[in-house]
Amino acid sequence: MPVFSSRLFSVPLGMAIVFVGGAIGYDRFNASAPTPKIPPSATSATSRPPEPSPSRAVVASLTPPASGAEAAPASMPRELEASFDQWLIASYLKCWTPLPTKGDDEPYVAKVRLEFARDGSLSGPPKLVNPPSNPASRPQAKGVLRAVQNCNPLKVPSQYGPYYEQWKTKTVHFDPQVTRG
Repeated sequence: MPVFSSRLFSVPLGMAIVFVGGAIGYDRFNASAPTPKIPPSATSATSRPPEPSPSRAVVASLTPPASGAEAAPASMPRELEASFDQWLIASYLKCWTPLPTKGDDEPYVAKVRLEFARDGSLSGPPKLVNPPSNPASRPQAKGVLRAVQNCNPLKVPSQYGPYYEQWKTKTVHFDPQVTRG
């Protein structure tokens, strides 16, 4: 995990520095463990930031802001990212019917780069990353692009909304040999 470091202390990124009535500590987002305190000997009077009034607490995020003053959310947990990918694939499988392949032809697996708006609609045209070199596979590629357009917009489940920056651009592989469940 990347670490933010200064002369006074080091804190892993994804943590928050909490200033409450002059006490300095760090707290993991959504953690239930108590907030550790930095001993007074680790700070000096000349380099200490001005203390806020005791009745107010200020939280400074160490994660760089996404844009402007808006703070970036924590990274999407791996399980949630896998769940999103499964949801995305299942959504497109509902709109796509692969064409049958002929005999011993190597099946064409179309790779399509998609850019999404926050509401799940496409923010640009789908881009075929690997156009087919075999003319017989071109109808399959066209069918994939048509399926992506027919599914537009996708209704993105709310649990993925806070992690938009991680799913706004995705590459989806359309494999005609994938068995539908």
